Amino acid sequence: MSRLRPAHVHVGFTVVTAVLCVYHVLATHLAADRTPAIAAVVLSSALPGLLLLVMLLRRRIVAPMPWWFVLGAMVALTVHNAEALRQVGLEGRPVAGGALFLLTLPLGYVGLLVAALLVSYRYARADVGGIVDGVLIGIGAASLLWAVALTPALTEQGAPAGTWLYTFVVVLLVSGIAGAVVRAVTTSHAARAPLAYLLVAVGTTLAGNVLDVLTTDPETGAGAWWVSLLWIAGYVALAAAAAHPSHVHLSRPETQVSGRLSPLRLAFLGGILLLDPLIVAIQTLADQPGSPLLVISSLLVVPLVMLRVGQLARLHAAAETRLERLATHDVLTDLPNRRAIDEHLEAALGRVARGVSPGVVVLFLDLDDFKAVNDDHGHHLGDRLLVTVGRRLRAAVRAQDLVGRFGGDEFVVVIEGDPDVVRQEAEARIASALQAPVRLGEVVASARASVGAAEVRPGDDVSAEQVLSAADARMYERKRPVRGPVQGFEVQTRVQSSDRQGSDRQSTDRQGTDRQGTDRG
Repeated sequence: MSRLRPAHVHVGFTVVTAVLCVYHVLATHLAADRTPAIAAVVLSSALPGLLLLVMLLRRRIVAPMPWWFVLGAMVALTVHNAEALRQVGLEGRPVAGGALFLLTLPLGYVGLLVAALLVSYRYARADVGGIVDGVLIGIGAASLLWAVALTPALTEQGAPAGTWLYTFVVVLLVSGIAGAVVRAVTTSHAARAPLAYLLVAVGTTLAGNVLDVLTTDPETGAGAWWVSLLWIAGYVALAAAAAHPSHVHLSRPETQVSGRLSPLRLAFLGGILLLDPLIVAIQTLADQPGSPLLVISSLLVVPLVMLRVGQLARLHAAAETRLERLATHDVLTDLPNRRAIDEHLEAALGRVARGVSPGVVVLFLDLDDFKAVNDDHGHHLGDRLLVTVGRRLRAAVRAQDLVGRFGGDEFVVVIEGDPDVVRQEAEARIASALQAPVRLGEVVASARASVGAAEVRPGDDVSAEQVLSAADARMYERKRPVRGPVQGFEVQTRVQSSDRQGSDRQSTDRQGTDRQGTDRG
């Protein structure tokens, strides 16, 4: 990790950038030739590259992969600037050229773009929607910039087809990366400083390319001298991003919450899709060249919009799933709640009535000492006791059996199968699971419960409410001060259609009783 403090990095960036820029300005206006001015640009790429190399070799950079690409880009750009120094400054040519000069510039841009993509990718995994939105905004801005500023300038200069394609691709890609980095800057707190420096580097790269086109002399092919100031600031910013101590957080971006599917977002995505066709139509009507290149932009925009819509749809579906689970599960224990118990039991009774299931056993449990735990030690320990009991019950029965929290300290177990076969084993497992006390920090609490049971066999025409009421009533009959291991499993009630009237009365009485369970002992 770097020993530099944030203040050191900020001061260093400001001072080095200011010194190089002032030197470049003075050399441009006072020197007899362009050699000193171009030398300032060479230094602005060579010195940060050397600093970055030292930090990488001394392992001062966490997650160094993107920074190796930055170093490669700095080497390529330094070679490019050195070739300009040799040809223009030393040899006196009006503009630099040659294969080495022409290839090193795009090679340097590729390295910077790969590094930016590697950094943005980490944020994309945590914030897919936000990063995609940022890229789409960047591409949309690039399309507008191309139509409004660059197309007229390139037309006036009579630029060859290669220049058109190169300029469009660079502006498009750099704009997309800039949008992604802007999103990362606005949503990240821990890594905001190095991301801001990366944004400066990407932004100056974009501005430098655009202004270089807009200020190019059609006769000499040379751009304005002051555009080089942007390159100087961008090169130094890359070194500052690596040197800033919080660069370690670039490898651990905070998880962000992507937006929800809304009419405004759909309108935004639709507008992005329509932007390029609208620009092409306007350029065609105005008889302007350059519109065919917007096909490249469309080829990027369409899949990104589809990705974003799909991601928003998945978020919407996940939100619905969470809401459905909240409606059917107890928040504390994550067990099915009373609504889910009723639905599950009604479905099981329907299968028994149709003859496709051999029967159902319902166990209604009420903790014996829950009120004492709440009163003596507080509700937080009572909640922990409920969670522990719920886990024990879930582990004691089969995967296809239902264990739910009915309310308060009451639990319901629904077991489908022949009562003569499944009931005895389930009772034994539950008795064993609840026999051991529960240790809640320094408090040892009992998990014992009073239990009422109800059976339903083929031919019994009953409702879920009747079965639950019968099991609840038997549990009340058996509830008493606990004197040993879990009691009450010997109670057996078969609910038949002839019991409906009594069960309905029990249900009415039960509905008038406080069912929260915290008052039971």
